[in-house]
Amino acid sequence: MSRVEIKDDARDVSRDDLKSYLRQQENLRIIGFWKLYLGIYNLSGKDTSKGINRWLRNIGEEPVIFDSTLVDRSVEQMGLFMRNRGYYLSQVKDTTWYPAQKKARVAYHIVSGPRYRLNDVFYRIEDKGLENLVLNDTTNSVLRSGRGFTSELHNQERDRITDLLKDNGYYNFSKAYVYFLADSTIGRHRINDTLVIMRPPENVPGRAANGNHAQYTIRNVYFQVDMDPQDISFSETEEGLSADTLMYDGVYILYDKALEFKPDVLTNSNYIVPGDLYQASLVERTQSLLSGLRIFKYINIRFRDVDGQVDEEGRFLLDCVIQVLPGKYQSYSVEVEGTNSSGNLGAAGNFKYQHKNIFRGAELFTLNTRLARQNQFVIRGGDGEQFNTVEMGADASVVFPKFFMPFRIEKFRQRYNPKTTIAVAYNYQRRPDYTRTIANARLGYTWRSSRYSSHSLYPLDFNLVNIPTVSSAFWEYIERNPFLRYTYEDHLIANLNYSYIYNQQQLGGGARDFWFFRFTAESAGNTLDLLAPLWNSGQETDYSTILGIRYAQYFKTDIDLRYHNAIGRFHSITYRFFGGIGIPYGNLNVLPFEKRYFSGGANSIRAWPVRAIGPGTFKDESATFYNQTADIKLEMNVEYRFPLFWLLEGALFVDAGNIWGLREDVSPEGGLFEWDTFYKQLAVGTGFGTRLDFNYFIFRIDTGLKLHDPSAIAGEKWIPFNRKYSWEDVAFNFAIGYPF
Repeated sequence: MSRVEIKDDARDVSRDDLKSYLRQQENLRIIGFWKLYLGIYNLSGKDTSKGINRWLRNIGEEPVIFDSTLVDRSVEQMGLFMRNRGYYLSQVKDTTWYPAQKKARVAYHIVSGPRYRLNDVFYRIEDKGLENLVLNDTTNSVLRSGRGFTSELHNQERDRITDLLKDNGYYNFSKAYVYFLADSTIGRHRINDTLVIMRPPENVPGRAANGNHAQYTIRNVYFQVDMDPQDISFSETEEGLSADTLMYDGVYILYDKALEFKPDVLTNSNYIVPGDLYQASLVERTQSLLSGLRIFKYINIRFRDVDGQVDEEGRFLLDCVIQVLPGKYQSYSVEVEGTNSSGNLGAAGNFKYQHKNIFRGAELFTLNTRLARQNQFVIRGGDGEQFNTVEMGADASVVFPKFFMPFRIEKFRQRYNPKTTIAVAYNYQRRPDYTRTIANARLGYTWRSSRYSSHSLYPLDFNLVNIPTVSSAFWEYIERNPFLRYTYEDHLIANLNYSYIYNQQQLGGGARDFWFFRFTAESAGNTLDLLAPLWNSGQETDYSTILGIRYAQYFKTDIDLRYHNAIGRFHSITYRFFGGIGIPYGNLNVLPFEKRYFSGGANSIRAWPVRAIGPGTFKDESATFYNQTADIKLEMNVEYRFPLFWLLEGALFVDAGNIWGLREDVSPEGGLFEWDTFYKQLAVGTGFGTRLDFNYFIFRIDTGLKLHDPSAIAGEKWIPFNRKYSWEDVAFNFAIGYPF
């Protein structure tokens, strides 16, 4: 079969929706025309006893042989889909022709006809005890007059009603009790819909004495800790249980051995409260919060009807048992890695230690240490001199499963799962030109406001950069450049930063569209600047210091927006836009080096090495290593991803972007951002990438090729058709994971 086409005149039905109902599709195409897998299959010989032929057939795709019966089934399935979408008068026709010998083309023509819409919605609730609850929530119903009718609306409304009732004490209610009566005979392509809620049949759990659905409240809550679930039954939760029992915050905690964590670790994550109505959403929330502690390898929440007992209002009773089995609290890992940073080779070793219950409150303690050595080049009047650098450092952090605040926020943990992080870090770098140390301390909060949204706020974040030694030759070089001089002077950064992330991506979600958005903002030095007069009185310099160290003052913000568009099961296109700006002011007229933007490399403009682009049209002809940074950054990327064979995936990409300076006095020639010229200074590159998908991680190799080089001379900025390509126009990037 050479081609399958679908022509559809319904605006709200996409061709991709219809393709999934085809029972026979053509051979898979790469980039819209290349039948790579069919070509690989055709390379195999007829002798299947040869290993090479079997291998080619396994990774290839055999020719799709036209089958007219599958065409009929496709017509039937697409017609059923259209009716489920409310197009009851739709027609699906197929046309088959043979453009060449041994080739067939099939076209499906869908004439949708008028779409049926909801007219009136009626309710027939046999259990009158549910009537007020259901009718008072009709504003959230998906069944609205005038809306296009689909069978999926019934599924959504059935789920909504079930969730509503399960969140109001109806523990045994299920969506099997909800059905619909749709009447399409009223004319004008309208449908009257009736939602029916049945009473439970006799002799089933959850039926009250009057025949209605039973409402439940929680009697007791039991936590069973470190007890084998196979050896535990609900009868053991009654009085007289042999296990040790602790009554804490209104719940029972049962354990065989001594508790290795504080009782409030359990109660702070529990929202199933004795005396409250049963609520399914709080059961799910409790499960999620307990899992988020990461100290339990097994969590199971179960309920049992308490026979023959009711509360004061006549509601049935439930006992809840939450079984938890602690896992291993401590772990460590040792890693040895080779590094390649812009052609500079080296080796590094890492040691990581974790304790998930360091203070017996499910606090996560992490210690990382690193030792690295690398061959690098230093600038000596335009000549490259090779030498070794040594870097060592450590960072430690503790994540508490709650907020540390001077005031109490009621129910905040239940809704947002907050965490507090306290972290310190130290890094030491030794080079022949200078020795630099960086010390960091921070306190911050993280929380989730919805399924896709997360926030982090660090009100205290200190960085102290100390340069104890700088060689005289290196200082002579950098003294001519104001930016480089500030970079290698001692400075202090005390900032407040906030970030928001909206991420629809799900692990194991398969081929689906999703959005990713990140916003960050930080401000530094303002509080210090207000307090500086207290200790800087009589100082003769035009800037302020703390303990003799100049502090930075700036505002910085950026956004990162991505959209992943799945094309069928195997192909996708990912779009990305990044924009950021840092504005220095006051006490230091340049951004600190570690806060400045750079471009190029494996996750940026892949036709250039890291830090090799810009600013603007600037190019340092004497540089033997790249170190370009600036105050503004713009990047745009498009990447088309497709499967190749075995574990190998392919990608075609186009990247564009650059960085620019804000201040003329500290920007190199051609590096200043100007509204009328910046778009002409975008570096543009394209390329091809291959990825090995090992499920746990993805190893990536991207080859980038320059298209537009803003630093080139006039007439050669667009390289194709203007000059020959050289190896300097090609960049190879090795990385783990997707670029974005």
